[in-house]
Amino acid sequence: MKKKLAVVMIVKNEEELLSRCLDSIKGVDEIVVCDTGSEDNTVEIAKQYTDKVFTDYTWNDSFCEARNHSKSKVSKDIDWILTIDADEYLVNPIEDVYKEIEKATTDTLRVRLEAEANKEVHVFPRLYRNIPEIYWVNNVHNLLNKDDRSETELKIVYGYSPAHKKDPDREMRILLKTIADNPDSVRERYYLGKAFFKKGLWQKSVDMLDEYLKRSKFLMEKEDAYLQRARALAKLGNFDEACNSALMALKYNANFKEALFFLADHMDWQNADRWLSFAELADNRNILFNRTSTTEKGEEYYNELFNKDTNMSRYTDILKKIGELVEDKKVLDIGCGLAEASKYIDNYSGFDFSNNAIEKVKAKYPELDVWVGDAYEEKNYKDADIYMSTEVLEHVDDLEIIKNIPKGKRFIFSVPSFRDPSHLRIYTEDLIKLRLPIDIQNIYRFNWVSNRWKLNGNPNAGHISLYILLVDSFIKK
Repeated sequence: MKKKLAVVMIVKNEEELLSRCLDSIKGVDEIVVCDTGSEDNTVEIAKQYTDKVFTDYTWNDSFCEARNHSKSKVSKDIDWILTIDADEYLVNPIEDVYKEIEKATTDTLRVRLEAEANKEVHVFPRLYRNIPEIYWVNNVHNLLNKDDRSETELKIVYGYSPAHKKDPDREMRILLKTIADNPDSVRERYYLGKAFFKKGLWQKSVDMLDEYLKRSKFLMEKEDAYLQRARALAKLGNFDEACNSALMALKYNANFKEALFFLADHMDWQNADRWLSFAELADNRNILFNRTSTTEKGEEYYNELFNKDTNMSRYTDILKKIGELVEDKKVLDIGCGLAEASKYIDNYSGFDFSNNAIEKVKAKYPELDVWVGDAYEEKNYKDADIYMSTEVLEHVDDLEIIKNIPKGKRFIFSVPSFRDPSHLRIYTEDLIKLRLPIDIQNIYRFNWVSNRWKLNGNPNAGHISLYILLVDSFIKK
């Protein structure tokens, strides 16, 4: 017999986002919505999707209590429960959830949770059997009392609900009360340290995280606490101790990218490149929160980017240098964007997979040979003397792109040392030499100085970890 699934929610003042969430889980056997005191149209919206909308719970500053109350409303014949919040939505088709519960051999199943804004990722049990032995604990940052660590391919994206603005101090209030009521609390101190940081209370953040670290035995959370402590110490100007704290995070997990990035940003500039190289080799295994990008952005992201009035003047010196290097040779620009390089290259053509970018180029430079094309498709790599690419390889599978360039051809490209939500990796000279199948002729370093990229600019004049490398090379035969 097919397993039955219920989606269970607690909501309050969520009229702006509730429909998006409920649309994403249509097709389940039952939807249970418990409202905890809405003053808007949340209840009316919920009733358009289910007749199991309850308003009998009085909010008591305890998320676990509210979630367990909502769980109690689920019909007895339901086999599994998926918990989701109003500012979230399920990415997978609902059929995928049913497939997971049909083959499940454990009581809880993990779901990938991804932040809408910064793509921060963590995995968390949100899918669980409808049995009394499974319930929610902790007043805030609540979780199930059991985690069988069973992974799924399910993904939920979460955002920031406008309703949070009506009670901005809720998290801190609940955490302070929980610790006051239970002085032996451990996990709450970790989250309170983070809450103090968000409020700009740096010393309080450090002090609370110190108290947490004395008590905790949860290694993955401790690693993150050491890094959070490092950030607070850096805000206080205590860079020596901040770096020591980041090193403690690495002591327990050498694959923690963010801790390596922190050291590159805050230790002496002579070693910054080496820390960045280490960060590229790290894979973030066994970390609590993955705040570094792991997936490529789609066409929609770049279309939106190119819809803005993008100021490319900061790249002028880089593009001028490319123009000097290519002279009068025939050049193909891979991922040409707004084709700014054409200002400095006479024999220029290019392609980009953003339709918006190519439309803008054709409107501005109708004489240019440009087209919409995917960098992974060999057919777009028309014959040229030189192939070039600026600020592209960090966003894509760079090795697959290079495979499409004919062997022995000259390839001029730029890559950054700095992080961005859309970057899959950052580059140092060592990494370029180790990773890419090229014969390097020359590498030019452009440092970030006075709001632009300057060739061989003094790194002490700007931010030491911000630079772009322009590489003149040939694809290995």
